Amino acid sequence: MKYSLFPFNGSFNEKTANQPDLYGPFWICTTLIFVAASIGTFVTYLTHKLQNKEWDYDINLVTWSAGLFYGYVIIVPLLLYVVLKYFSAPSGFAQLLCLYGYSLFVFIPALCLSVVPYEIFRWVVAGVAGFMSATFVAINLRNHIKSAGESWVLIVAAIFLLQLALALVLKFYLFNVTI
Repeated sequence: MKYSLFPFNGSFNEKTANQPDLYGPFWICTTLIFVAASIGTFVTYLTHKLQNKEWDYDINLVTWSAGLFYGYVIIVPLLLYVVLKYFSAPSGFAQLLCLYGYSLFVFIPALCLSVVPYEIFRWVVAGVAGFMSATFVAINLRNHIKSAGESWVLIVAAIFLLQLALALVLKFYLFNVTI
């Protein structure tokens, strides 16, 4: 988890190459789901309480978060695995799951900071978290993907942009709360 918070090191893949960890990514995704649901619920509760309105819990936040985080951590590495296999730069699927799972760790503190009622602050938090997550994945895969030939830059750019897209989805859906 420390390496995902300091993404410029780029040694995560080397440290987990022999034994990729799937326990951490599972619990990171699960924690994200519950943090997203609890923070979202807390903020909507406060909003309704401050406006003297009746409040009801929205279970859709939990199911949406579960689909997003578990889906992202499984589908994106699977697609990347197929792309890398096509370009003759195969990487282990378990290694990609491990990398993508740990890349989401930075969103846990970011979601906790989303309760701050300043929109510009939330944009900065979502942007920094997205940049750190994208950098962590791109840097750790860059050296491996270079063996894919001339297309490696496009693959790394797509990986980076996809992580930033995840941050935007989180900003518009989970970081978009008002007090």
